[in-house]
Amino acid sequence: MRLLVQNVHKRFGKLEALKGVSLTLRPGEILGLLGPNGAGKTTLIKIVLGLLLPDGGEVVLEEGKGRRRPQGHEFGVLLEGSRNLYVNLSLLTNALYFGGIRGLSPKEVRPRFEAWLARFGLLDRLHAPLASLSRGMQQKAALALALALNPRFLLLDEPTLGLDPVSRKELEAILLDLKGEGWGILLTSHDLESVERVSDRVAFLHRGEVLREGPTRALLREWAGEGYRLRLAEPKAEALAGALGPGWLPEAPDRLFFLGPWEALRAYLPRLDGEVLEVSRGTPSLESLFLRLFGPAPRG
Repeated sequence: MRLLVQNVHKRFGKLEALKGVSLTLRPGEILGLLGPNGAGKTTLIKIVLGLLLPDGGEVVLEEGKGRRRPQGHEFGVLLEGSRNLYVNLSLLTNALYFGGIRGLSPKEVRPRFEAWLARFGLLDRLHAPLASLSRGMQQKAALALALALNPRFLLLDEPTLGLDPVSRKELEAILLDLKGEGWGILLTSHDLESVERVSDRVAFLHRGEVLREGPTRALLREWAGEGYRLRLAEPKAEALAGALGPGWLPEAPDRLFFLGPWEALRAYLPRLDGEVLEVSRGTPSLESLFLRLFGPAPRG
């Protein structure tokens, strides 16, 4: 079974939001959908969910030799922020309400929801209002409900937004476990470090078009090339990259990446304004590639 987005077009007046977008999502993989604000990511997700109709192209589920339009209930959705559940209702009341909307009885929803809450360490909060939970717990509770409604694919929009580092790592571990169990996950996020850690493939969307799509690490090697990572004694990577010019990418306050051969880097090293603690060979980070393509990655 595959989810196919095929040559999808969408226009709003004079704005052509999507210009023939094609993507494939398979069970057991995480596809990162990346791009700057206004690239068309939200419009595409709404079309996949059936909330918008495309002007051209189609979204289909392919099962064996059969193809059909997916139904909304076949997707589990986790939206940005805390818009997934009613904050003043208990987790159980939320689950029964949203299950009822899907046409599921309490006897169907409650055992599955409790099982997912137990797995995420939240079963003791079953009767607690959502507002009493931390941001990370709210995200896990919303994901538990999405899974309890028995979808075929998960669509996650900025699932790590606002999470502290511990909660972010916990959510990443959950997503990797779900992938290993066969869930197909479409992930949109500006948290590019998380996307790089969990994704199998990424697609860069810009001005309504897919610029490039492919396996995450292979795409980084192919598009950006290999080079050298420099760890600095001081947090001045951004200033140095700006002064050194093309080929230099700031990856962190104390990390620079150089796209080029060793001979060229060796010529640069004596001219660097600062002490270099370590040099290692590798590929640039996903965030570095994003910066190279689109400029500063938006936060939040």
